[in-house]
Amino acid sequence: MGNMENGLKFNSRLTKESTPLVLVNDRKLPFSQKLAYGLGHFYNDICAAIWFTYALIFLQLVAEMGPVNAGFLLFIGQAVDAITTPVAGYLLDRTVNRKQWHLIGSLLVLVSFPLIFTTPGAVMGATVWVQMVYFSLSISVFQVGWAVVQIAHLSLLPELTTLTEERAQLTAHRYTASMAAHILVYFVAWALLSSSHAMNMKLVGPSDSWRFLDLAIVTSVIGLVVTMVFHSTLKTTRGLFPRLPRKQEILTLHAKSLKFFRSPHLYSVAIIYTSSRLFMTLSLVYIPLFINETVLSQVGTLATVPLASFLVSAFAALIVKLCTDHCGGLRITYLIGSAFCLLGCLLVHFSYSKTDDTSKVYGVAILFGAGSSITMVVSLCVTANLIGLDTECGAFVYSIVTFADKLLNGLAVIIIEEMKCANVADCPYYYGGVLSYVNS
Repeated sequence: MGNMENGLKFNSRLTKESTPLVLVNDRKLPFSQKLAYGLGHFYNDICAAIWFTYALIFLQLVAEMGPVNAGFLLFIGQAVDAITTPVAGYLLDRTVNRKQWHLIGSLLVLVSFPLIFTTPGAVMGATVWVQMVYFSLSISVFQVGWAVVQIAHLSLLPELTTLTEERAQLTAHRYTASMAAHILVYFVAWALLSSSHAMNMKLVGPSDSWRFLDLAIVTSVIGLVVTMVFHSTLKTTRGLFPRLPRKQEILTLHAKSLKFFRSPHLYSVAIIYTSSRLFMTLSLVYIPLFINETVLSQVGTLATVPLASFLVSAFAALIVKLCTDHCGGLRITYLIGSAFCLLGCLLVHFSYSKTDDTSKVYGVAILFGAGSSITMVVSLCVTANLIGLDTECGAFVYSIVTFADKLLNGLAVIIIEEMKCANVADCPYYYGGVLSYVNS
């Protein structure tokens, strides 16, 4: 069958259309390699947490771009991300060094992400169109780099091991690192913002730009260090033992991809995933603006409320398996998560009042965090079940699903901002309405 060396099996069978050496990695990975892999998406997760939670606030109140322009800039970012994802997947499938692409993407993110939260005098004193061009370019470069890192990191997983249980552990390490990244962001934000009027968004303005820039720079430095650890410690094998795709493999891949593309089940799964992701994204984006509408004066709320939501989200994700085992499977578990989401929407509806009582806002954050976490985990399980044993089509399936997710998230934000009342007094609880009606 083949030769064994250091836990790696080499298939030396020769056929007319195959290469003489194929690497089959069926070994168990050491803990250090699992940890290193988990760190590979840490910087991306940091940027995603800041992007979805604070970008709209910064663009509206600090850069003073207005709701419509701010929403349009978020849409540009999501659209670029959606388009880049399948392109990155196509290019990465035809290269042998995924870590090199990961490094290129990380450098693009490192250079462009702080620029999104930079408001130099030349830009702030320029016309709206000049500012739009500046922010559009910065956001586009960031989203291209982010998508490249995401796809490169995901595509490394099948290279590291062929064992199902090992892949599951690698995914768990990736998710754990993601939780740590989000928690880090909210603690840094709390440290930078809680000691001043910056927590009262009615007082936030261009003079607070340095606070958001410091948040981007501090977290980027941490992300850079973690990325360097990832590249220096993770060992891959594909570059040493390349395998060229056979003609038959290509034909089979095309046939399976076409079969998936024609399957109605693919689009039903995409609807489940996209709706779950849309709820989570809108919650992240608009809870801070909902806080602004309720005029909360307690310092730190802008950071601690999202932090509470994510901590609950992390806990809920850990107990999803127990729910599926004891509550009737994925469908019932998804309904439970949806119930939490709807309860959160209902609580928002009864929170239309200006008050310093934060209990309702924290209640909303907890319900949204638990509900969105459960529905997202279940939707990912459903997507994985759809792929089944056709793992060679996994990139295609995830590209279709995530394309709709990223594009619709951007469209939702721009439509919501376009419909906002010109006079705040005409709809003082507009973002509360977004969370209670649009999310439900």
